[in-house]
Amino acid sequence: MSTRWNPSWKIVKTTIDKEEVDVCYDSSSKLYVCPLCSPECKRGELPTYSSYFFNLEDMKRHMQAHKYELWKKKMTRANETKVEESEDEEIENE
Repeated sequence: MSTRWNPSWKIVKTTIDKEEVDVCYDSSSKLYVCPLCSPECKRGELPTYSSYFFNLEDMKRHMQAHKYELWKKKMTRANETKVEESEDEEIENE
């Protein structure tokens, strides 16, 4: 018995926003992986970091979200809040 995951990638074609996209699907774990987060799956390699999905619809929504990069905006807002808080602390300390 192995403790490593050895994916058996298959390329599945799907349509997202009227565009045909190649998506990686592991037939052993039955997981889809985002080809934008992890393009190495198309070469049959094990991704070092990626987003995995149990169904194709969730993966499609994730790929559509790449257009808006919502996670980056959330991180930017969080960083802005930290900067504002540190500026407020500096003003209070003066």
